[in-house]
Amino acid sequence: MQLKLRGIRKQFGENEVLKGIDLTVDGGEVVALLGENGAGKSTLARIISGAYPANEGTVEIDATRVDFHKPQDAMKAGIQVIYQEFRHNLFPQLTVAENLYAGDRSGRYGRVWSNRVRMQKDADVVLKSLGMAMSSRALVRDLSVPQQQMLAIAKAIGEDASMVIFDEPTAALDQAESEALFVQVRRLRKEGVAIVYISHRLTEVFGLVDRLVVLRDGVVALETTPAKSNEREVVAAMVGRPVENFYPKEQHTTDHTVLQLKGLCSAGHFSDVDLQVCAGEVVGIGGVQGCGKGSLLRSLYGLLPVTGGEVQLERVAFRPTTPRAALASGICYLTPDRQNEGLAVQQSIARNISMATLDAITSVGMVDAQAEQTRGEKMRSALDIKSASVNTPVSALSGGNQQKVLLGRWLMANPKVLLMEEPTRGVDVGAKAEIYRVINEQTAGGVAIVLVSSDLPELVEMSDKVIVMREGRVVAELAGEELSQESVLHHALESATS
Repeated sequence: MQLKLRGIRKQFGENEVLKGIDLTVDGGEVVALLGENGAGKSTLARIISGAYPANEGTVEIDATRVDFHKPQDAMKAGIQVIYQEFRHNLFPQLTVAENLYAGDRSGRYGRVWSNRVRMQKDADVVLKSLGMAMSSRALVRDLSVPQQQMLAIAKAIGEDASMVIFDEPTAALDQAESEALFVQVRRLRKEGVAIVYISHRLTEVFGLVDRLVVLRDGVVALETTPAKSNEREVVAAMVGRPVENFYPKEQHTTDHTVLQLKGLCSAGHFSDVDLQVCAGEVVGIGGVQGCGKGSLLRSLYGLLPVTGGEVQLERVAFRPTTPRAALASGICYLTPDRQNEGLAVQQSIARNISMATLDAITSVGMVDAQAEQTRGEKMRSALDIKSASVNTPVSALSGGNQQKVLLGRWLMANPKVLLMEEPTRGVDVGAKAEIYRVINEQTAGGVAIVLVSSDLPELVEMSDKVIVMREGRVVAELAGEELSQESVLHHALESATS
């Protein structure tokens, strides 16, 4: 398949999002579509997939003009899309096998899937071929976020697609899972599938794609190849100015211990974890998905039970039994799942920012609306949250601005310990820079930060030291010259018997 877009324009009210985009994607080619949130990437993807009509311009497939009026039209033409909010395409109450074959009309599995044994066997073959370690009989609601992401990908690429659009496919995946995805992308390319790859992770993009197209303010700001460009040039094209330092880490570590773990355990998740975090220090936690790193943060915030060991906060024993108790003690947790666990997306920016500290602006059961507005304005200005007002519902914001709102909630709580799990997942380079600035500001103020990130460059560059977990245990502590992406990966992937 060859896809050709010419003069694509799209306007929402008075806001012109796309201003005459030309784009060609050939079969057997991987094209990266890059840009900050709001640059028009997702809008363009939705026009290709039939979810949005263009106001002007043409779409051609193999030199024939097409007009898609709904996503089903694009699917019939062989176009599959894996959106960043992938779970909208899954049925959580059904099994993995049932999700894989939800759109099957061949009758191969009988009416209402009466031949479940055959369907499960076929699903097992597909899962094995994609290197996916999950049972075809498992309910999707019981899968981890990365497993659900891989299932959504398997579902899309198993539909005999001629074109696949990936929208932030590795946002929920660790390094090993991302590598497994890259194998599938290269396989699809070899089979002649046309691929559009949207990602904020430039390191993976440069190692995977054939061509890079950068959008800024609704126009093509740069079109190049990995061989003729570099990350710095691409970032400059995305933001409209040179960016000197991707990871502006500042050193603020003191010798005052804020958080100390001694032999901490949570049955079925991790065991015997020793950890010390000082005021002004960023301690990173690395490891593959399922190693226990996320569970460790959740246990410190009272979301998972602590079944053994000791937690000391400011040298005083502390038992994180509930999130309320953790918050009252100065521990805040930035969840990686802002849509489902972090934000009330239908509520306003101001309300979301004040949610963790409503008691401070509540009297006789009534929230002081003016105080809430003032708090919202303070964080909106401090974090450069782009919105019409603090009364804007969070659902209307880009992913990066939503993340800033969630971060603003915890900054309003004046934390002693800030637990950050995947803080830059699915956000653009501008929002990343803002989050890194906040990390430096918080450590300068004496906050102790524990950082979990599957983005290896971020983990290594923004941490003072990194502990590596494998199979629920700490297997290495790296700092100084010992700390590198290679060393983190080595310890994370090394077999337990080596």
